[in-house]
Amino acid sequence: MVSSNSCVVRTSPFSFKVSSRFPSVIKNLSTLYPDSLLSSCGTADFNVSIDMPYVSTIPLFRRALFTLDGFAPFTRGPSNHSHALLEWGMNWCVSKYGADRLIIHAACVAKKHKAILLSGDSGSGKSTLSCALMNESYRLLTDELTLVNLEDSSVTPFVRPISLKDKAIDVIQRRYPFAEMGLVAHNTHKGTVSHCRPSDLSWSTMMEPAEIRGIVFPKYSASTTDIEVSRISSLDSFTKLLEQAFNIHILGSKAIHMLQQICERTPAYEITYSDTQQAIDFVNELYESDN
Repeated sequence: MVSSNSCVVRTSPFSFKVSSRFPSVIKNLSTLYPDSLLSSCGTADFNVSIDMPYVSTIPLFRRALFTLDGFAPFTRGPSNHSHALLEWGMNWCVSKYGADRLIIHAACVAKKHKAILLSGDSGSGKSTLSCALMNESYRLLTDELTLVNLEDSSVTPFVRPISLKDKAIDVIQRRYPFAEMGLVAHNTHKGTVSHCRPSDLSWSTMMEPAEIRGIVFPKYSASTTDIEVSRISSLDSFTKLLEQAFNIHILGSKAIHMLQQICERTPAYEITYSDTQQAIDFVNELYESDN
């Protein structure tokens, strides 16, 4: 059992001690994470909070502020966005301080130990596609931050709720009515946001690394009738992933060389689609071609 204002979230490979005066924050965590990963006490890698900010000594009851050890990396937001602000803040913690692995802004799914990397700018549809694939028997390794080990280039799972925005929420709920969704945050700077709970398979295999065997750069386009697929060169793939690597400037030449090797041995594609099923079929074909 966890209290109404604090808990420890023991995701792997990072854990978070969360405190908040907003009941919706802890309630949402209980919806999105298994009970086995939540505890009422203990130490964690990151001590974070979502609380009311103050002006002098006056609390701003309708505002929320994310802090890490008392430091606020973001401006305050509406209190009814507090549960979404926590998930964004947890991602920020890892992207800022998880320096022992290469961190790529990408989703990643796998079957058994073969992973498909889905990379692109925000709004490209990678989260929606990764959520669909997760509900089609793939295991989710990550929705947002792909952690690549420097020693063997395997992906360490960082299983977290999948952030869905605007129409993507309806797409997933219509297609997968069994999918468990968290609270909705309306009118955020990213639009309407809700998070989808990872599958039981994803949680049960969250300690199992996977090898990148395919790279996909998806782009959702409502005007596209049939899926458009283009294989791209290893150089183009490397350039695109380099732009999405948060900490490669810190890790240096070893990380650059490893990323180059991954791109040289891994087929990479750009896809443009409007039909989610066509995108799923393409990823299935890519996975099967490696078997």
